[in-house]
Amino acid sequence: MKKTTKNVCIICGQEKPGIEVKEDYVIQAIRWFKRNVTKNEQGNKLVVCKDCYVKYSEMRAKYESRTKLYLTLGLLFLVFSFLVSSNKIAGLAMGVSVFLLLYLISFLSYVPALNIPKTEK
Repeated sequence: MKKTTKNVCIICGQEKPGIEVKEDYVIQAIRWFKRNVTKNEQGNKLVVCKDCYVKYSEMRAKYESRTKLYLTLGLLFLVFSFLVSSNKIAGLAMGVSVFLLLYLISFLSYVPALNIPKTEK
């Protein structure tokens, strides 16, 4: 028996029509985990409904700005740890580790992009 896919809003969690969410590597990883580990994949189509679009836009903008901030801080730490360290390899390894840690921390506020085709100017 084939499951029917429902349009579920990622903000309010209700079944509503809306703009489809882009299936990026984070969504694919979550779906893989739910399918293979928890055996609880529902296969819903993720959307953002009309009522939640403003809240989604604010959350997405906050996620993008935090990601840029974390990556900038990680890059600065990487450069400074390399320049200040007497052992360049250890400094580089430490800098890369902190950079990756900050990149992973940026996913704590993850909000996926919408599947809207880009228009040409």
